[in-house]
Amino acid sequence: MSLLAPGLLYFVLLLILAVISATETAIHSARDLDGRLSSAGRGGVARKLRNITANPFAQLHRALLLSATLNLVLAALGLHLVSGPFRALGWQPWLTAPLLFASTVLVGDVMPKFLAAWSPSAVLLGSLRILHPLRVVLDPLSGFADRVTEALIQRMIPQRVKMRASMTREEFETLVEMREEQGLLDPAEAQIIQEALDLEKLTVRDCMVPRVDLTLLSAESSQEQATQVLDRSAGRFVVVHGETPDAVVGIIDTLTWRMAGRPPWQDAVKHAPFVPETLPVLDSLEKHLQHGPAPVLILDEYGGLEGMLSQEEIADWLLYEAAPWQGEAGEIRDLGNGRFLADGGARIEDVAAEVGLELPAGGIDTIGGFVLTQLGHAPKPGERIHIAGADLKVRRCVRARIQQVELRLHADRLHAAALGDEET
Repeated sequence: MSLLAPGLLYFVLLLILAVISATETAIHSARDLDGRLSSAGRGGVARKLRNITANPFAQLHRALLLSATLNLVLAALGLHLVSGPFRALGWQPWLTAPLLFASTVLVGDVMPKFLAAWSPSAVLLGSLRILHPLRVVLDPLSGFADRVTEALIQRMIPQRVKMRASMTREEFETLVEMREEQGLLDPAEAQIIQEALDLEKLTVRDCMVPRVDLTLLSAESSQEQATQVLDRSAGRFVVVHGETPDAVVGIIDTLTWRMAGRPPWQDAVKHAPFVPETLPVLDSLEKHLQHGPAPVLILDEYGGLEGMLSQEEIADWLLYEAAPWQGEAGEIRDLGNGRFLADGGARIEDVAAEVGLELPAGGIDTIGGFVLTQLGHAPKPGERIHIAGADLKVRRCVRARIQQVELRLHADRLHAAALGDEET
């Protein structure tokens, strides 16, 4: 029995299996495809490679199907070699079979994967050149296999247990990290996705506009008074209340009111749903914030007005970490000569990092809250506090809320910072 023909066929199929094994590993490990494609220029080969690598995971299905087929063929052909030509040459099957299996695993699986892990991008580009032409045959087979599998599942599994397993949070985060490492996602895009995932942990209180930042309008106001309040409102929505701010009558959309030609404000009052401060943000999006810009009003545990939340605030929260909003002048401005101007709502750790000081926060989140705590009473513009290395002055406040704080470094601190910059 001839050994040449089946042996040569086995060797060729083994080499193809090695290419497929290397491709599977390279798809999951490639990092610098963009750089290699850029160096390839703009010729016909480069364009074809870009088309192939635009979505390398599309090639994975083809590779897995071809790998399963080749393993089956190699197993049958190996059994034929062991029981036929090798046995005719006097080789013992119990010795030939383990040797053939070990060499197949080494050449067709272990070595290709080691090579792909060492240089995944080069292996991926090279192997896809070989596998891409086979898509004409593999894609129909892959589609047929999917249809047969789906039909068997529909036939054999009872309807009551048919369900699609949802992807867990950990699996999704791993997928995002993989796509970022492979260059399919920008770091900023991955960060925004991570912020979106964190939504499930948030309540409406975490994202709301607090009550002190809302524009309030008394239901007893005249048309002239109401017009001034609505025109000067920093936010889009104004809360209309009765005897106290907790007795909410409704809200006015100032944008709609202006576009309607500033009609009597009583005609512009709309109802807004009330939600507890512990309601998850995702539940509020699903039940109350699906359509239009209309917000929800948030109540504390005693039924008092705590704040307001709309789709805009949730979007701001999602984008803040990846692209912090700077407004017209930013939360912290360097005025020069050791002077800084900070919004009262600026986070105290951000201020400390910007000016290079240690601020004893003591559990306080904002610089305005820090100054208010140090003063111990309702602030007035111009009041100062002194800390190690700097003086802080209240620049602007509304009622008991500090809106702007000026920070001036002491001369010794300013001199030390200048020396540090020179050394750098």
